[in-house]
Amino acid sequence: MRFHMQSKNKAFTLIELLVVIAIIAILAAILFPVFAQAKAAAKATQSISNMKQIGTAIQMYISDYDDVYPIRRFNGFGPTGLPGELSWKQVTFPYIKNIQLFTDPVNAKAKLPDDTSDPAYQASRGLNVIAPALGRGYALFDAPWLFTQSWGTTSMSSTQVEEPAGTLLIAEHKRAWVDTGPWLDWNRDDWDPITGTIGDWPWAGDKWDDKAMVLIFHDSHAKRAANSAMCGRDDQRNMWGYVRNQLPAYGGLGEVTWVDTFCQTIPASLR
Repeated sequence: MRFHMQSKNKAFTLIELLVVIAIIAILAAILFPVFAQAKAAAKATQSISNMKQIGTAIQMYISDYDDVYPIRRFNGFGPTGLPGELSWKQVTFPYIKNIQLFTDPVNAKAKLPDDTSDPAYQASRGLNVIAPALGRGYALFDAPWLFTQSWGTTSMSSTQVEEPAGTLLIAEHKRAWVDTGPWLDWNRDDWDPITGTIGDWPWAGDKWDDKAMVLIFHDSHAKRAANSAMCGRDDQRNMWGYVRNQLPAYGGLGEVTWVDTFCQTIPASLR
């Protein structure tokens, strides 16, 4: 006598497949934003690391130049004798020798050259790009007047900075220019000499919804700082190096309340 065992059908039913697909879709919806946030956090950490190394390079530069900081731009000549400009980034580049450190991984505008690195813009001024072309994204705070009490001073010594660990040296931004300052308006229409267009606010680096940015301080450390935290409180020196309610007579320079434009024009949504 033969016995025949009937094999069970192990195929999934349509309902079971739909349930599995729905579960996978739910998990993807939960996990993908988490992965995106982790990726963004990793890039922001890389930005801080890049700026820390730039800060260290500036310290190496000033140790070779009698403790004098680089200025925003220098007139110079290339290896073949061509006239051009060197930004503070280009003169500190030999201490880094890595172009990628000057290219922020998050800031979309970092893909564009700064004003000293764009051949067409330099040619329009009768100049040439005479050093490694670098992207925008980091700007030197043009601040000698704060510490020397003179608008005409073009450089300053590290010994003139009263609170190096609390005074910013480099800030993130989206402009083509290699320098910056707290007199820039958050809301102004900013002309871009490279693209020939009018842009939006020039500040921050496309991180943390532009409510904060990475800064390099005069002691070379780098950290994230909220926009409002950069301005500080009255009767307290802020990260820009001045006391907001003492600006009208700051350093005997007369009426300079316009210097506080950055702090006065931060949109409420970005504080």
